[in-house]
Amino acid sequence: MKDARADSEIVAAGRGNDCQLHLPDPRVLLRHAEFTLRSDDIYLEPSPGSDVRLNGALTQMSKVAAGDKIRVGPYELILEAPTPEARLVMSVELVQPLGDDLQSFIGRSKTQVGAVGLSMRAWSWALALLVAVLTFGVPWVLSLFTEPPPVAILLNTREQRAPAAPTELWTSGGISSAHKFFGDSCEACHQTPFVPVQDGVCLSCHNGVQHHADPNLFPFASFADDSCQSCHKEHQGNRTVALSNQSFCADCHANLPDQAPDSTLRPASDFGDNHPDFRPTVVTDSALQIASRERAMSDTPPPVEDSSLDFPHDKHLRSGGVKHPDRGNVQLGCADCHEIEAGGSYMLPLSFDRHCHQCHALKFDTFLADRELLHGRPEDMFKQVTDVYGAVAMRGGYEEPEAPALIRRRPGTQLTPEEKKEALDWAGAKANTIINGRFGRGLCDGCHQLFESPASAGQTGAGWGVEPVTAVNRWFPKAKFSHGSHRDVECGTCHEARLSTASSDVIMPGIKTCQACHGGESAQDRVPSTCIFCHGFHDSDLPPMREPQKAAAHEEYWLRSTLMAFRSQP
Repeated sequence: MKDARADSEIVAAGRGNDCQLHLPDPRVLLRHAEFTLRSDDIYLEPSPGSDVRLNGALTQMSKVAAGDKIRVGPYELILEAPTPEARLVMSVELVQPLGDDLQSFIGRSKTQVGAVGLSMRAWSWALALLVAVLTFGVPWVLSLFTEPPPVAILLNTREQRAPAAPTELWTSGGISSAHKFFGDSCEACHQTPFVPVQDGVCLSCHNGVQHHADPNLFPFASFADDSCQSCHKEHQGNRTVALSNQSFCADCHANLPDQAPDSTLRPASDFGDNHPDFRPTVVTDSALQIASRERAMSDTPPPVEDSSLDFPHDKHLRSGGVKHPDRGNVQLGCADCHEIEAGGSYMLPLSFDRHCHQCHALKFDTFLADRELLHGRPEDMFKQVTDVYGAVAMRGGYEEPEAPALIRRRPGTQLTPEEKKEALDWAGAKANTIINGRFGRGLCDGCHQLFESPASAGQTGAGWGVEPVTAVNRWFPKAKFSHGSHRDVECGTCHEARLSTASSDVIMPGIKTCQACHGGESAQDRVPSTCIFCHGFHDSDLPPMREPQKAAAHEEYWLRSTLMAFRSQP
């Protein structure tokens, strides 16, 4: 009789050593079945091809309770009533022992090495010598008779790829996808046999790799004494050469306030259990283009943005649709304005011409139906309107009933100097009415913040201006995110745009939204996500981590590595 305890929401039963319920019998599969806790119920799920019986009958997915008898191979499991300390309690009994047949068979199957003529030591030396000849001697001899490929074989010429060398057997593992273009030219990196790759070789190509943190502010994070291969491991197969294990980052960032008290970064060691909420970069002063990253999404009050735009998402995404000037009511969705860039990661910037103009045409005069206000600098629009009505006054034929007869005259009619002055006076007054009316200032005020500007008043001004629009294109510039990888997730799952009533709302998800699907490195029920999953290591705003060596010293090496030059013949 032996008691055992397991702390897990999933209890695996089988012969494998990783099973919480270990059943060491050859008639049991490595992972025969699983007990899963779902809400307050326990479910039994047999593995494919396994024989599991519940109360004497074969079963697949079943809910079990106290008193049920389960047969797993030769074992009988009886579920007992749960206790305050354990939700799943069971007794296990071997009801069909194997007997002595198995042990007898194993005994008859043993063969002694000495029975075939040589001692174990002699066999060991013979096999070691054979392995040395086949793996070292034969490839080396063959390499002496193998012609190296011409130096002129270019790396980017796929059809002229060099054949595998006989010594390829010695490689310690597959080459990463980033370095596959070296082909079989080991000398491109391994300049000295049996000596690890030196930093100078790496810098021949990677001469602009930046620091991880400002070495003047964080000297402990300079990595000045570490070689490139301390963090970048090659020959691991078709995968990145950068370290991705969580502990590599957590060793410092878990207790960062102790090492760098002046840093604004907060401690983080595991995305699922110990990670601060997201702090978006928001514009706090659009006119001065000042941005801030002080508030987190869960703070009270939450972060707000001052982009100088007035755009209520809820009115554009209402269930009844919005009025289109040509198509009646249309139902807008996120994808009508927000487009993913070609790389699939981020969103393309919005623009008036591509996303707003089809519904918000800037027409300002029903008698000039083909004319629209220029969208951009207000002073350009002021001059445009003044020029338009000046041209109308000189041409004539304007059909507005309230306009003077002089302006409604037949086009081409000659004007006296006095009539020209009268027409231009009307044009100036008309332009001022449009600019400061509902079809000028009113149209701009519908989406933009305006300010009074007496200095702009005059022949082509109106005494007011438009606050410059400053929109954030990357809310989280220190993180990586791919919308393409989340294309199957509805936009509203992460962005509650339909509830947003003001442009100042930051419609970005908090960390709990991401934690619903992503966990830390050891997560079992969510996508395991390490630090490098979302964050880069080298900061592009910092100077190079290693000073590149002089180009002249590497000119010969660079030629060989670029053109796939192999070892020279004796």
